[in-house]
Amino acid sequence: MPSKYGKSARSSAFQWFLHRITGTFLVFLLITHFWVQHYDRTTASISKDVVTAEQAAQGVLPTYSDEANAAVEARKQAMQEEAPANAIVPAQQQPGSKPSGATPYDILMLRLADPVYAVLWKGFNILFLIFALHHGFYGLNNILSDYIRNDMARATAITLSWGLALVLFVIGTYSVTVAGLNL
Repeated sequence: MPSKYGKSARSSAFQWFLHRITGTFLVFLLITHFWVQHYDRTTASISKDVVTAEQAAQGVLPTYSDEANAAVEARKQAMQEEAPANAIVPAQQQPGSKPSGATPYDILMLRLADPVYAVLWKGFNILFLIFALHHGFYGLNNILSDYIRNDMARATAITLSWGLALVLFVIGTYSVTVAGLNL
């Protein structure tokens, strides 16, 4: 039976169900993303060796080929030359010093430059982006539908919110796709 706004109860039930499913998957995707991309140093598939958690706690980082290290150093040099004089440039990590709890940016970019690793995790991150945008903007549209009484204003607000979701999807997909390509 169609409702006042033109949707059937069946399509609303499907959207409600999809909202719950995306929320459930987001929990698992978020945990996986943070563990693999930020804290698990053993997943650096392009390194010559695997660093155990104990070695990582001691400050040992994976070793990379000379070409990979040269590419990172060239990129750092280019970024420092492009930075304005008043820009804050991150300090270089001294050899033997203990790294912070998160995986360094350079290692993440090297991982995303690896063709095999990048396809898997870039696809994962795009799926994560789709689920997050759908879940968040569907919830926002429910709130807009609850509080905006004028039909034209409600339709305009919902259209603008989905338009913003589309813009964020394009920006996010572009960012994920090009990460690691410039090494």
